[in-house]
Amino acid sequence: MQAPDPACWLHPDVEVGPSDVAGRGLIATADLPAGTVVSRLGGTLVDAAELSRLRAAGTAYVDSVVLDDDVHLLLAPDSDNRFGNHACDPNLGWVDGYALATLVDVAAGSELLQDYATSVVEPDFVLRCHCQSYRCRQMVEGTDWRIPQLQRRYAGHWTPYVQRLIDAQGA
Repeated sequence: MQAPDPACWLHPDVEVGPSDVAGRGLIATADLPAGTVVSRLGGTLVDAAELSRLRAAGTAYVDSVVLDDDVHLLLAPDSDNRFGNHACDPNLGWVDGYALATLVDVAAGSELLQDYATSVVEPDFVLRCHCQSYRCRQMVEGTDWRIPQLQRRYAGHWTPYVQRLIDAQGA
């Protein structure tokens, strides 16, 4: 596994702005063609025990992505990347373990959204969804990566770890 950069990166045509989904989100300030890498996550690698300890402490914002068995990327709390919101019909997908790219052409002024199912595997994760999509699942759960329709829809756009879980499930 490639080590992450210590800092996160956002495309220069992306900024934090008002979101219809969750107060603040990542907004395209210019048209972005499909395939444009817009977010590269960086931070510190921690194991599950350390991640649990940090979350239990409750003294700081904790945002993470699972990278492998017992390996989590802990994002810096001051990173604007943390404003990436969920939608059940996203315009972003993973292109490797750290980067998200546009799945479709995205117009200036649009919010950049990902489906958390593509990177979350914790069975107790639950998020009430408020997206406006006809595909809205209402509740996003840490086991949604197991849904065959999502596996087909996001083929090639899962984090590598989740893709390995999907492949093992089909074996």
